[in-house]
Amino acid sequence: MVVLSASEALHGAAALLGGQPHLRFTPDGRLAHWRPETGLDRAFPLGGHLTHLLLRGDPRKIVLARSGTAVASGNHRAPGHKPDLDTLACVHHFKWRAGILDDLRRRVENFTSGTWAEHTPAVRDEAGRLLEYIDRHHGRIDVADPRLGFRRVTLDGPPAGWADEARTIVTLARAATEPDLLRHQAP
Repeated sequence: MVVLSASEALHGAAALLGGQPHLRFTPDGRLAHWRPETGLDRAFPLGGHLTHLLLRGDPRKIVLARSGTAVASGNHRAPGHKPDLDTLACVHHFKWRAGILDDLRRRVENFTSGTWAEHTPAVRDEAGRLLEYIDRHHGRIDVADPRLGFRRVTLDGPPAGWADEARTIVTLARAATEPDLLRHQAP
């Protein structure tokens, strides 16, 4: 594991540090309440890649940016800047907990009704896909589904192989938004 200070991460002309979320879940995939005395690693011991595989959402995150660097909604991109794929940060994301379904329903309702301004249907669509998935799986995330890559993780560092997985995921996400990217890479 490499630990960098902010000044080391934003070396030279680098305007930002990118990351890839490692979504954290309970052992059985329930969307449970968290109690601080339990601790995050004990309450949410599993990490996996759900956003792009299941929800077809953008799996990229901007973790750190120089002052003046514009970052897009949700901190997924910074127009005109590309993170270094060799220094992606592992972002432990504890979003999937009790109460999230109410938040997602509110997103869908408010974007659909026009109460909230929608720049792209991506947020609403992603929320809708998760709600449908949860309904099909009896209120849980199927943490045994091998496609989602769930495994035991801790805040002490990313699991073995995470950097290669993250690089692949971010490269594919870039290719989806930048069609010429793959044509210009060497074989």
